[in-house]
Amino acid sequence: MRALLTAFGFLTVIPVPSPQVRPGDLGRSAAWFPLVGLVIGIALAGVDWCGRAAWDPLVASAFVIAAALLLSGGLHIDGFMDMADAFFSRRDREGMLAVMKDSRVGALGVAAGASLILLKFAAYAHLTGPQHWRWIALAPVLGRLSMVLSLAIFPYARQAGTGLGFAQETGGVHAAVAAIIALAISFGLLHLRGLIFAAGAVAVALFCSVYWMRRLGGLTGDIYGAINEVVELAVLLAAGAAFAR
Repeated sequence: MRALLTAFGFLTVIPVPSPQVRPGDLGRSAAWFPLVGLVIGIALAGVDWCGRAAWDPLVASAFVIAAALLLSGGLHIDGFMDMADAFFSRRDREGMLAVMKDSRVGALGVAAGASLILLKFAAYAHLTGPQHWRWIALAPVLGRLSMVLSLAIFPYARQAGTGLGFAQETGGVHAAVAAIIALAISFGLLHLRGLIFAAGAVAVALFCSVYWMRRLGGLTGDIYGAINEVVELAVLLAAGAAFAR
């Protein structure tokens, strides 16, 4: 229970008891990330249902975007924008790390964040059919799984940082538990299609992680957030293209 509360406290703004973090708690909490993603996904599906019942898919999509940002406290999109600022700056490794460490967001980061939101808005609005809510619920699950896998597999690029504790404590066992939870949720929501999308999400996450690791010599907390955003968007776009017409 301590690990699950820690996961909710870190990934969301949902008010939960905040237990004192002990050695090993961060790694154990990472194993629960996909379950936190499911709670977020179900909440977003509920917002979508209410929006479509009262208005239309476009308005519903805007509400879902707003709800996702509120529930996460903007944690992941902040990392995505910092990553974009750094990688589009064309600096060397140390320069990119310095850009990501800066709390200010530049024009490139704002443009990337706006583009991400627009793409997600279009993807949510494009999802149709009585079962489309399942894709909305699945995307946050696979986004959080992707972060856990990146934490467990790839080294951290700095000697300090928000994600360092998670990277140091998250191991193969935690990643395996997270994968089992995510696969069970994927199958429960969409059966074989869910498992196929889970495999695709893992492939996207690994590709992004390898690319960013080669540029930085490791990953950072901002990169973990960016991976979550990229995987979520990939799931929503692929679902809309393949099944939701």
